[in-house]
Amino acid sequence: MMLRPDVEYNTPLKPCKIKIDEILYPAVMQEHRLISEEINVNREIITDCTSIRKYIFEEPFAVFKPESFMVECDDGYYSMCYMSDNRLSIIEMEGTKMDFSKVMNPPEDGFDGQADIKVDRNGLKWVYCPWCHKKHFPVNNGAKIYSLEYQCRNSKCKKIFVVNAG
Repeated sequence: MMLRPDVEYNTPLKPCKIKIDEILYPAVMQEHRLISEEINVNREIITDCTSIRKYIFEEPFAVFKPESFMVECDDGYYSMCYMSDNRLSIIEMEGTKMDFSKVMNPPEDGFDGQADIKVDRNGLKWVYCPWCHKKHFPVNNGAKIYSLEYQCRNSKCKKIFVVNAG
């Protein structure tokens, strides 16, 4: 089941220096990214991002390299690349999977995936996403909610969490 269609985009060009055969070359780098979201068998949202880098030289490369070769970018990224026919650019052989867990807030100790219920200054109880802290819906006093699975509406989160109140 697909949550949202694949989204493709190119990042802005970024100046860099790349190392090929222990020689540094000035270039600009651009990443082509393909992002998709799916739901796995446990009804968890899986966000997948594949990234392919392209390096463009200021001047044509001296010799055409017909085989793939290792490239090291000055940001510490290594990849196997091949050279385009015009000798002005090299492209990564296969995309890398990006791990979004590095940019998300880590769960606190004892985290159980349950919604946060907070009282606002007017005395109303509100359900908040435990991951992104987006406010979702109010809970009346005396309401009893048990094991309600709810999906966050925040476009960047979309996590499923459990609401228990009462």
